[in-house]
Amino acid sequence: MRNVTLAFLCAFAQYAFTQPIPNSLLWRITRNGSPDTSFIYGTLHSRDARAFTLQDSTLFFFDRCDVIAGELELEETERMSPSLANAMFLPNGRSLDALYSKREYKLVAAALKEKLGPLAPLCTKLRPFYIIAMLTEMEMNGDSATVLDAWLQQRAVQQGKKVIGLETVAEQLGAVERIPLTDQARLLLNVLRETDGRSSITAALDAYAAHDLNALMVLLERDGLPEHADKALLTERNVRMAERLNAQMSAGQRVFAAVGAAHLPGSEGILQLLRNSGYSVAPAGLPAAH
Repeated sequence: MRNVTLAFLCAFAQYAFTQPIPNSLLWRITRNGSPDTSFIYGTLHSRDARAFTLQDSTLFFFDRCDVIAGELELEETERMSPSLANAMFLPNGRSLDALYSKREYKLVAAALKEKLGPLAPLCTKLRPFYIIAMLTEMEMNGDSATVLDAWLQQRAVQQGKKVIGLETVAEQLGAVERIPLTDQARLLLNVLRETDGRSSITAALDAYAAHDLNALMVLLERDGLPEHADKALLTERNVRMAERLNAQMSAGQRVFAAVGAAHLPGSEGILQLLRNSGYSVAPAGLPAAH
């Protein structure tokens, strides 16, 4: 399974915010006294066609930037594929049944067999987080050969642009490993107990296609992850990515950053972190404002 599926889940972990934001996935980043303008675009790490409903100005600004920054750099992800595969498995040869009572595991095993068929036995050795990723990917359409983030990076490579990652594969894997297996197991059990998973994912994809971050975040808020897991998957990663994006822009580069949409809003989101660093941030097409 591709690392971008991990990124899809990380991007839509529980995230609370109170201030509504404009319906825009594309944001302009400027600093007073600098002629350079950079952009950040909220992506959905999916191959579903609804993830590719780009705003009219998105590729116009993309093509005029010097550096394209993703959460991960595609070539590094490919190099790290063996490490990624190993990280998906439970440590020390453990099996999924050790994380549940006998009654719970009977429910889990039956649900996985129903949803995954012949793949179900493999899942008994996987960390629950990655089983959820697999189930999520199966609920979405595979309209494109690649997810949106990879498609943007491939376009950048074709144009001879510099492509960077704002995180490393090891850092993303580390964020997942910080979530106790017992918490992951609870979340998987809750997911398997849900009966409206397809309708929820469809609604989320439709909200994204409408560039409605407010509706998207409301749909995707969940109570399954504790606060410390939320911190590992979003808050700390937001700080890391904002700092590295700031470093690129401070070096005089015009950067187009493409990261999961849920990393953008909120008091601890990347947009606010950039404002805290002295940038003006506004939806592209609107006047920049602090």
